[in-house]
Amino acid sequence: MKKSIPGVLATLTLALTALSVPPAAAAAWTPRWSPSPPGDSVAEAFEGIEDDRADSHPGVTHIYVSGDAYRFDMHTEDRDGSDRQRNEVKGMRTGSGSSYIKILENQTWRISYQMYIPTSLDATSSFTHIAQMKTPGSGAPLYTMSLPISGGTPKINLRYWDESEQTHEVGNTNLNPIQGKWLDTTFEFKASDNGYLRWTLRDGSTTLVDRRMDGTDLWRGDDEYLRPKWGIYRSINSSGLQDTYLLIRNLQAHQLTGGGEDPSSYEAEQGSFSGTARTASCSGCSGGTKVGWIGGGAGNAVTLTVQSPAAGARQLTVHGLVSGTRAFHVSVNGGAPQTVSMTGTSWSSPVSATVSAQLNAGANSVRLFNDGASAPDLDRVTLS
Repeated sequence: MKKSIPGVLATLTLALTALSVPPAAAAAWTPRWSPSPPGDSVAEAFEGIEDDRADSHPGVTHIYVSGDAYRFDMHTEDRDGSDRQRNEVKGMRTGSGSSYIKILENQTWRISYQMYIPTSLDATSSFTHIAQMKTPGSGAPLYTMSLPISGGTPKINLRYWDESEQTHEVGNTNLNPIQGKWLDTTFEFKASDNGYLRWTLRDGSTTLVDRRMDGTDLWRGDDEYLRPKWGIYRSINSSGLQDTYLLIRNLQAHQLTGGGEDPSSYEAEQGSFSGTARTASCSGCSGGTKVGWIGGGAGNAVTLTVQSPAAGARQLTVHGLVSGTRAFHVSVNGGAPQTVSMTGTSWSSPVSATVSAQLNAGANSVRLFNDGASAPDLDRVTLS
């Protein structure tokens, strides 16, 4: 006699449902820290304060709230040791208690703020740092934003420091045109042995720098945690130093939570290809892969689907590879294409170019092509 087992199947189905693992949450940038003067004092906003530690300028407060910003004053007589000056804050505190935020191994963070660099804050022939990422110990920084003189020209740059304390420039731009303005800057990074570091710098709607360095060692094994620093830290071994100051405001820190690596970065190899477009290995590319053989005829294209949390204008940065000069045509949601010209010197070292694009809330189609000429190879596209 055959035995009916609907009850057994129902029980088994319920058991499997109970054991099933829910899908991972989508990656998202989660707000962690956003101090706002004058409501948050210096002591309430930052883990620690390094204000004239050598007591070289007694009775003077160098780090304080000024309107809606935190201000760092530096005078020529200030000292932090015999050959340098330092008036900085470090770390991210949440309130007046002992609670502060630690950046831990394998976490991905985005720290953004506005800064005002006056004309009196000069680029120097020796070091002048205005932001750093460090550990609580006394070791070298992991990255520094600095004001060097390079080839006789004042610059602002970001440098990554590897484990042997060798420095590698992430990006730079000329300093003089941006002094006396409020600038938007962002550091995005993964705190791991094989992470990445991205720096953006904008003057209003103009993107001055948007560069990403992959394969960065931003965790040194015995690190307890990482913490950012802001302020003025400079050598006195430069001529022409002046009394000066630095302002920062609108500080925000977001941590990447949920699944995925970077919700604002879209790898070329994850798109759909048509015509001759196909993948190739690339030692300098994000993920070690690029898409080449784009353009040079109708239909040789890459199409990526990118997500936007809201409708409106977004900065779309194309990271490509070229030896010489070539151009992508970029069409968003089937609209009229924009031409994105790129000039480089290597098929394995990405360069970038940024355009403004109107996006819909949710999914958007970004097509990269060039029907009339060969296009650069494509590493990835990022949104900000």
